[in-house]
Amino acid sequence: MHRDLANRIDALEALMAERLHVRGGGFRAKLEAGRGRLPRKLRRQAQELADARAMLAMPSMAAKLDARRIEEVCALLERHLRTIPEGKYARRDWSATLGLAALRVLILFAAIGAFLAWTKII
Repeated sequence: MHRDLANRIDALEALMAERLHVRGGGFRAKLEAGRGRLPRKLRRQAQELADARAMLAMPSMAAKLDARRIEEVCALLERHLRTIPEGKYARRDWSATLGLAALRVLILFAAIGAFLAWTKII
């Protein structure tokens, strides 16, 4: 039973990485990276999954876990992630990458301009 829950949480982690286009370490890191992409209430409930995953690693704590509640939260998160159109956040990620590259080029030109102005003054 506990092994099934752990496998389901692992599958949710992979689904979050695919649908939300988040990178990061574990489940908790992916939740944090998907901060603006998941509703607040759902993210709070998904934090329970991160805690449950840590509890499942310890047999004494796993016995105290409410398996039905964890399954409900898993089903809720799965439903929400499956409603997100594929590639929705990939476009946003691509746009943010281009914007960041343009900002860096602008900063570089400003630094070069400032350096050239400084050398002419001195």
